[in-house]
Amino acid sequence: MNRIALCVVCLALLSACGRSEWQEMTISEGGFSVLMRGQARYVRQPVDTPGGKTSAHLYSSDRPDAFFAVGYSDYPLAFVLASKPEELLTGVRDTWIRRIDGKLLISSPVKLQGQYSGIEFTGEGTVKGEPAFLQARVFLVDQRLYQVIAMARKGQIAQGVLNRYLNSFKIVPTSEGGMIQLAPPPGEK
Repeated sequence: MNRIALCVVCLALLSACGRSEWQEMTISEGGFSVLMRGQARYVRQPVDTPGGKTSAHLYSSDRPDAFFAVGYSDYPLAFVLASKPEELLTGVRDTWIRRIDGKLLISSPVKLQGQYSGIEFTGEGTVKGEPAFLQARVFLVDQRLYQVIAMARKGQIAQGVLNRYLNSFKIVPTSEGGMIQLAPPPGEK
């Protein structure tokens, strides 16, 4: 075999070995894309929110070392217009911290794609009796609440992996009948 053919075979083998189990997942009806570890599991469930009953849509990847999930819920328009976004976001944050019977370590404002407000937070607690940590971002985009969650046993997942996952979340255009834009009509303020 000549050197060029050998190099091509070696490159093909190396690229096959380096394939990641992380794949981009685009959910057009949810209006987002994210890197997901392996095949995501979908669950739709009713939830009670401060704005009333709604449905939560959750896509998750559960492994022995970590749980990665992204979900969304549409809140009633009247509730969103009458609420302070910061209170809604911190309420969701506090609910996640209670779920792991934990304590909040860090919480700070963040922007998604330079325009959508949210918060990023980190906490530690327990999951199934094991010490665990949680890192998440929560965004309110018009009347849709997005949650991007990573939970793992302490010391099991590198911070770079968490950052890659959280940074991969993007809003994508929705199909007809998608989100309602919360903006005044042209010419009104």
